[in-house]
Amino acid sequence: MRRLVGVAGLTGLLCMTLSAPAQASAVQEVWFTGSFTAQLSITSGDVNGDGTDDLVSFNLSGVGNRVLPSTGSAFAPLQQAWGNANFQQTPASAVASLVADMDNDGRADAVMVRLPAPRGVWVARSEPIPQLGANRFAPATQWLNNSVVGDLSTTAADVDADGDMDVIGMYGSGVPVLVARSAGTASLPLATWAPESVHGDKASLAADVSGDGAADFVLADTTGVRVVPANPRWWDTPQQWSTTPFYGTKKTLTGDIDTDGDADLIAVNATDVQVMRSTGTGFAAPEMWWPNTFTGSRETLAADVDGDGDTDLVAVNSGEVRVLRTQ
Repeated sequence: MRRLVGVAGLTGLLCMTLSAPAQASAVQEVWFTGSFTAQLSITSGDVNGDGTDDLVSFNLSGVGNRVLPSTGSAFAPLQQAWGNANFQQTPASAVASLVADMDNDGRADAVMVRLPAPRGVWVARSEPIPQLGANRFAPATQWLNNSVVGDLSTTAADVDADGDMDVIGMYGSGVPVLVARSAGTASLPLATWAPESVHGDKASLAADVSGDGAADFVLADTTGVRVVPANPRWWDTPQQWSTTPFYGTKKTLTGDIDTDGDADLIAVNATDVQVMRSTGTGFAAPEMWWPNTFTGSRETLAADVDGDGDTDLVAVNSGEVRVLRTQ
């Protein structure tokens, strides 16, 4: 059993007996103060391959990606320019901006999934520049010339347990879940991964909640949480993993908060943060994980920013970034 803790800036403390039993306590930490350029979106991933997740922003054409590397206890004091000034487009064209290890080299890459021309999946690989002692995203190349933009969400997860991330388009109705699997240097042709009628009332997520290495289909409903385990696709009848409704009023996230190898659910609410741990075959009862507000005005993320193997929470605000670590 793990707990959320910090080292400075105490703003709230929760002590409660969990079913293990154990205690959950949390303290916010300020990991960055200053300006972080982010015109389109902010996400996270281990882009330099050092074992900690970094912050990455996507911006309009001419600006390129900006990165705040994690040192394991803070983000670097200054943002870094990682290139690809022509990779980003206007918000209408930049339909989905992702950070995911597409080639299984241990470094997360920058991914744009576009609906209008030039449509498809575009990947800018992360690579070192030894002569400069720096890193960059290489110029983007088109991995797929087809549409995989979901009207519910477009995300990345390892659906086939081969070690690299795949692009997933999730749809509300009328279209099945579509997946563009990574072959390491390009995307394979689109494949239908779940029937068109299957989606969550409140959230549809892709995460390995069963711990077998392949992402499962997680459906957060008003009546509980259902899961379609990878077999290998999400074509089986959804299983009821919990009859307790569980979704965040601000955001519903996934991450392994207890380092047991399967992803758990995180509900970010307006007044608190709650978690529901996966047992591998179901979800345990919800737990209060942070009794106060923890949301970023610009973005709220689940990421392993300290590199200890469990998921932390990151709140990105104008002028600062706060972290709620799990330990």
